[in-house]
Amino acid sequence: MLEEPAHVGTRGRSVRKSRGWTLDDLAQVGVSANTLSRLESGKRQASLELLIPITRQLGIKADLIVQDAPD
Repeated sequence: MLEEPAHVGTRGRSVRKSRGWTLDDLAQVGVSANTLSRLESGKRQASLELLIPITRQLGIKADLIVQDAPD
């Protein structure tokens, strides 16, 4: 099983905050603010089922959040 990159939640939070959105604003995609908070803090794993609607709402490609940081 592949490990989830630790930065997924922090990158998502960064993009959300750069748009001036709250968790409640992003929750409009049908994912609860509590789930989003847990995802951003690393307490919940990111599945494609969660990432696709979130990244669409943010207007970014999912690979921006999940790709490894350049060395």
